[in-house]
Amino acid sequence: MKSADRKVMKDIAKHRDLEMNIPAYGNAYMNASYEYSLIRLVLNYYTMKEVEDEGGSIAGDAYLLKIMDQIHTILFETLLSDDLKEDYEEFVKQIHAIREDMTQKMKVLTAYTDALQIYEYILNRVEYGITGETYPVEESELAARVFQYLFRDNDKMVVNSKIQLVTSQLPVRMTKSRFFEYLTETLNIYQGSDTSSVDDFVSMLKSTALLELPEGYGKDYSEIFNVINLLDNTDFKALDLDTYRGIMEQFSFTTEHLTEIVSNHLLAMEIINACYAALLAMPYENSEENGVKVCLTMLSGLHDAFVSDSAIPESVDEGFAEIEGLQEIIGEDILQFDSMLQDVLTEHEDTISWIMSEKIFNRLALISKLQSNSLFVELGDDENETKPADNAYITEKRDELVELLTTYFKEHPKEVNRAVMAALFSNMPVLFNSQQEIKEYIEYSLNHCGNESELMACAKILTEMMEEE
Repeated sequence: MKSADRKVMKDIAKHRDLEMNIPAYGNAYMNASYEYSLIRLVLNYYTMKEVEDEGGSIAGDAYLLKIMDQIHTILFETLLSDDLKEDYEEFVKQIHAIREDMTQKMKVLTAYTDALQIYEYILNRVEYGITGETYPVEESELAARVFQYLFRDNDKMVVNSKIQLVTSQLPVRMTKSRFFEYLTETLNIYQGSDTSSVDDFVSMLKSTALLELPEGYGKDYSEIFNVINLLDNTDFKALDLDTYRGIMEQFSFTTEHLTEIVSNHLLAMEIINACYAALLAMPYENSEENGVKVCLTMLSGLHDAFVSDSAIPESVDEGFAEIEGLQEIIGEDILQFDSMLQDVLTEHEDTISWIMSEKIFNRLALISKLQSNSLFVELGDDENETKPADNAYITEKRDELVELLTTYFKEHPKEVNRAVMAALFSNMPVLFNSQQEIKEYIEYSLNHCGNESELMACAKILTEMMEEE
């Protein structure tokens, strides 16, 4: 970071010459954001070109190819244009709409992923009963090994993460009422926190258990939904070997296909966020950094390669030598600029208004979100997220979840319900009060599993998990 920018930030922290320093800070932050967004855009745009050239799942993804065509047009009309056009704001609205649509599609793909994980849990546990194969299990010895594995580390976060993984794989041997007690205890942890945090957690649980399905579920990517629908209507207790093998073949192909689609969508979202952030900064940046010029030249070459369906030109590859290391350097600057943005927005709102810089700082707030680690972060107003969640609110959310789960459990067979419980356990905070309680839970789960196929499957999964470390 330039020493002048560092001094400006120190002066703002000391409330010195705010009418000069705040616009200087905003200008420096905007220039850094513009260059950083262009670098991110180049890197991900380049990767997407390589993905398209390789063919694979993206070749048949009409939706994603259409999105990329829209992005090519936006780039050509904005960042790659010589002048800021009168209809520039329309392109900002377009990229926003594209991002919203992509977010919705990702919700559908996430729901498909959750559904397939539930059925993977079931398929794993019926395998040995169908194939006739065996896996040696000694419950007491396995319980001891698992317990030792959990507490091998001293890092509490690592230990808690391991406990969540293990409890999600152990045989689920508890009544629905006991499970609902766990759910209540989990939600009670959120008392006093923002209602938005409770809402996010409850929403995540609903998604994991497929209690609320997103718009487009069953319609988007029908080839994936058809396999899920097949599994929905499968009687797992009546499977013979040939049928099981046929289902597993479809399942394996579908999960691999879904993984590729999700990977492509994540890459597209990286491009969308970077493009969006660059467009927001474009009218206000006045950077003369060489990195900006190099990135725009590279983007132009990549754009031409996309629309003409030709190879990436050598000039683009040569450009990487000139921007090497810039992402890390400017990324550090961005972190420092961002560290004080919220304080500037709240403590110096009057000064920002007085110097008529509201639009610039509102855009910086948006850019900050777009450049965060959360690809699908909500871009809306956060003002309503400070209301504390009291006991009444927690109880309301708990009752809502219990009602949905009770209905779900009534409508599905035992093996599906246990898979859903296990999936929920993997996303719930650790609620054990002592190591002894954890030890007893592991022993009880393994010793009271009367299904030999499930026990062998759990033993294999847990053993592989422990050996991978």
